[in-house]
Amino acid sequence: MSKVKIFVFISALALLVSCRGNRGQGRQNDSNTDTELLEDKGLTYRNPIIDKYLADPCLMYDNGFYYLFATGKAEDGRFIPIHRTRDFVNWEFVRGAVERGGKTDWNYNHFWAPEVIRIDGKWHLYYTATPEHSPRNSGNRVGLAVSDSIQGPYQDRGVVIPHGSIDGHVFIDEDKQMYMFYTIEHLNSDGLTAGQIYVDRLLAPNRVEGKPKQIVSHHKWQEGPFLQYRYNKYFLTYSSGAWTNETYHVRYAVASSPEGPFTEQPDTILSSNEMVKGPGHHFMYQDKYGKDWIIYHGWDTAFTARYPRIDRIFFSENSIRSDGPTFSKQKLDR
Repeated sequence: MSKVKIFVFISALALLVSCRGNRGQGRQNDSNTDTELLEDKGLTYRNPIIDKYLADPCLMYDNGFYYLFATGKAEDGRFIPIHRTRDFVNWEFVRGAVERGGKTDWNYNHFWAPEVIRIDGKWHLYYTATPEHSPRNSGNRVGLAVSDSIQGPYQDRGVVIPHGSIDGHVFIDEDKQMYMFYTIEHLNSDGLTAGQIYVDRLLAPNRVEGKPKQIVSHHKWQEGPFLQYRYNKYFLTYSSGAWTNETYHVRYAVASSPEGPFTEQPDTILSSNEMVKGPGHHFMYQDKYGKDWIIYHGWDTAFTARYPRIDRIFFSENSIRSDGPTFSKQKLDR
């Protein structure tokens, strides 16, 4: 990506710290030294933030760098590529986060939808993978790898969701109870319906209680769940539609408990426009000044690649909205 393209994106994102919007969890990086924060409200940024095919992005801050994790194979032959930057102008490839397992291991193919969270001083990377033989992706499982450093390498800790599943997202509530949100995969061995979002309690970072509860089934397919607690409510955001085309979009539902029941809202947060197609599979966090951001991927108009993009997102007592997906210059103070 040229420096002209994202010259001042640093100003928008140098503000960002690694808050996942989890009630009671707060900033995950309080023990780290933050970089100097730029406060020039006259500067602008432009999407996409990196000119590479990097789908399902997750962005975290640690020790002076911002780290972007994404779906797929890395240039070093490992999987889940990690890039980092200090200024959002110059990006450096770090490594693939994980190694491929054997053909019959749970993590031989796919390596989708990474999400990173720090628990008890260690970085926990949740992602979806499958063995070589996986009819209709039925072998997909959400699993875990762990590292002492955000930049890895991450060591395999095995499967977390023991049946067909994708898009794992961990939420830690104010009482420290951990929850795993995920989507059911095709031919689920427990007989659960594909394309529905479920939640299960985590008894440990690598072990669910085994009592999954369906919470979103409004559409033929919904995926990429992400939970935030605002205004004494739980806002669950997720993607729906076909990831391969312009029907893909981000919407939300609201509940009074992490386990629902969730009521879907009629308005969408992100949807296709004339320049960005199929925006979705997002991750959210809040900057030091209380501004909320959403990072997501979106196709170009020719559907050649899904690029990582970021926009402001706005919560009110009863709704969520975003001005995205943007493709022109955006002011930091909007």
